[in-house]
Amino acid sequence: MGATTVRVVTEPEEFESLAGAWDGIAEECGSQRSIYLTHEWLSAWWKHFGSGNRLNILLAEKQGRLIGIVPLMVTEYKLGPVKVRFLETIGAANCNYVGLIPPGNREEAVNALLAHLGAEMERGGSFLKLSFVPDDSVFLHILRSRDSLPANNLAFCERFKTLAPYLVLPETRNDSGLPLNKKMQQRLRRELLLLQEEHNFEFRIYTGESLDDDMEIFFDLHQARWQSVNLRGIFHEPGMREFYRDIARRFMERKWLHFSSLRLDGEAGSVIFGFVYGRKFYVATTARDPRWSDYSLGHLHYKFLIKEAIENDLREFDFLQGNEIYKYYWTKSARKYIEVTAVRKGGCTRVRIWLVNKFLRLHRLKAVRKYSLKELYYIYRWQKADKRLKERERRQKEKKEEKRQRRAQARRRDKR
Repeated sequence: MGATTVRVVTEPEEFESLAGAWDGIAEECGSQRSIYLTHEWLSAWWKHFGSGNRLNILLAEKQGRLIGIVPLMVTEYKLGPVKVRFLETIGAANCNYVGLIPPGNREEAVNALLAHLGAEMERGGSFLKLSFVPDDSVFLHILRSRDSLPANNLAFCERFKTLAPYLVLPETRNDSGLPLNKKMQQRLRRELLLLQEEHNFEFRIYTGESLDDDMEIFFDLHQARWQSVNLRGIFHEPGMREFYRDIARRFMERKWLHFSSLRLDGEAGSVIFGFVYGRKFYVATTARDPRWSDYSLGHLHYKFLIKEAIENDLREFDFLQGNEIYKYYWTKSARKYIEVTAVRKGGCTRVRIWLVNKFLRLHRLKAVRKYSLKELYYIYRWQKADKRLKERERRQKEKKEEKRQRRAQARRRDKR
């Protein structure tokens, strides 16, 4: 039996040449694979946003056979005169399952990768930072199980980042199978009938024939929504538009792209840019026309998509990161997203972890400065309004639970 070795890919050309082997490893990972760990997503992200960083893709190999991939990059964070080097996952924008490590050789691959990481961090004076790692990630579970082992030379720290609501899809194919209360179902049926009576209403799935034009409509609609609340959207930057165009073309070729809209009188009122991969639907980015805000177009759009996902035998509808209240109309389930940082074990380990996390917090505060004072004011108002809405929802749930308990107590008294 040969030992497991780790090879590091640092050149973009070699990264591109790995596409076939990458797909094979992803297939072996089964339910633990993610659209955000595909070669297409990572190579597109690197092409558009990798400038200034250095590739550091770890390949675990056994007897010349690839048994694991952890796609990292070396990046430098600056805060005044202080520069800190980090190893972090490429393209971890929405979700990060860290690496592709099939179950067959998981123990050997992870041991070799952790040993290599420890040696590389010591050599380069760097730290490890993994953002948006789902709490149910196999890789995270393995890290936790090894944290206390003497052979592990890394000390890990976990910090809660956000929640990511998701819906386990039912097998039924009618409205009663949708995870909505009767009141909401009736409301959506009424609004759908009203829209169909008063407008030329259409649910449309975009194909590749006019993809570039449809993407422009999507960008403009997204921008209009954010401008209506006095904020810049993500498509304010031309580079982000180019990245989305590239992803749309690549995913369209692989039949992973699900790009759809609700159209009213020939114009898009709601657009959802999503992906279908591994029997899962990912809601990547949404855009709404603020002129139709009274008609629950977003919920109607989700209704069409969820019913279609059930019909196509998908198993999960992932709303991805963000704890927005509208997602909880459809589900009560949410994953925790964790940020993992790691340092080499040694003198003052806890102090060094504390300093690294403090540095990252200050660096995020620096990033907030890209917003104007006016935008920060509107963000503050928006967050306050969302907090009040969540608090109202919590009180309503508590009242319902109190009523349910009183009814249960009354029934028990009647039985006596």
